[in-house]
Amino acid sequence: MADDRPTHRGGTHVVLEPVKVDGPAGRITGWVTASAADDTFPVLFIHPINMQGRIWADVVERLRPRRRCLLPDLRAHGTSDTAGDFGLDAWLSDCEAFLDAHGVSGPVHVVGGSLGGSLACCLAASRPGQVASVTGIGSSLNFTGVDVAAVLNTFDELGVAGTFRKAFPEITFGPECPQETIELGLRLANPNDVETVKRVWYATVTSDSTQRAATVTAPALVLTGEHDATCTPALGLEMARVLRTEQVLMPDVGHMPMLENPGRVAVLLDHHFAQSERTLAS
Repeated sequence: MADDRPTHRGGTHVVLEPVKVDGPAGRITGWVTASAADDTFPVLFIHPINMQGRIWADVVERLRPRRRCLLPDLRAHGTSDTAGDFGLDAWLSDCEAFLDAHGVSGPVHVVGGSLGGSLACCLAASRPGQVASVTGIGSSLNFTGVDVAAVLNTFDELGVAGTFRKAFPEITFGPECPQETIELGLRLANPNDVETVKRVWYATVTSDSTQRAATVTAPALVLTGEHDATCTPALGLEMARVLRTEQVLMPDVGHMPMLENPGRVAVLLDHHFAQSERTLAS
């Protein structure tokens, strides 16, 4: 794997070990932690589309207590293979293959960023007896008001790196986000070619998991950045409504709370996980 150790910023160091598993459409790469408290459920972290699993490293560092964490790179992301279809069902099958390959058959918390939150709902609908809780961070169940042609043209004109370098400070991150955090986001962006990234993006903005999310019975949480221009607070609120839960607005944050304020995200996840586990135990 290229750059085979994630960047950490603070917290007690947790090692993310690189792994490779056989998926339904080729190799799936990703990262796992070995350290965990014996009485805790593991956590599957699903990255935002056109990012990589390592985007969760700073959140994983801060979880208390330690948990076994699994951070796959979905197909066509990171160094995972690009074969097969793209979309909710395809990426859901990658998540299930990653869990199965690591022997996770018991209860698991599922956390997703952006489309990853939508995929977390799909996984909870597919495996209702296994998913202990769902969290969507900077997420929505569908995407409205997107100028599809304009975005695809930007990828053609500026390339992958150029498009991300333009969009991240202008649209993705909050207005006060430090340049250091934006640069970290750029390092964690999808390294694939223009046509692959365009296919990933198109499959994302044309997806809709609303019907599946409506069947989810696991405890749910929706975290939305105040300045999220992609999965807006209004879309996050609708996601919370469908999941019959609350939305937590994070001030001064854009579309990437896991990078912009990982400490606050970890605190909210710790509380959500503990509360969900108490509910299951009662």
